[in-house]
Amino acid sequence: MRILLCCKAGVTSNMFAAALKDEASKKGLEVLVWAAAETAVEYSINQADIVLVTPQLKSSLSKFEDLADGETPVLLISDDDFTQFNAEKVLKEALDAKKK
Repeated sequence: MRILLCCKAGVTSNMFAAALKDEASKKGLEVLVWAAAETAVEYSINQADIVLVTPQLKSSLSKFEDLADGETPVLLISDDDFTQFNAEKVLKEALDAKKK
C-alpha cells in the first residue's frame, strides 16, 4: 500500500510518516509512506492508494479529494492523533478506509 501524507511542509509530517512506516513494519505490512507539501501534492497524488491530510490543511481537504481519482480514500488526521503521534490508530483508519 502506498500512503501519501499531505502537509504544510513541516518537519513534523516527515516524522509522522516515519512513525506510520514503523507501525506498518511492526504489523508485517509492506507500506510506502511519503510526505508531500501542499504545493506538490498534485505531482504524486495519483501514485497513492490512500491520502492522509494533516490537521493544518483541514481547509484544503476538498481540494485533495478533487485531485484524487475518486476511488482513492482521502482522510483527515485528527488534531489529537497528529499531535500525539498516534500512528497505530491512523494506520488502522487508513487500512479500514482502503478495504471499503
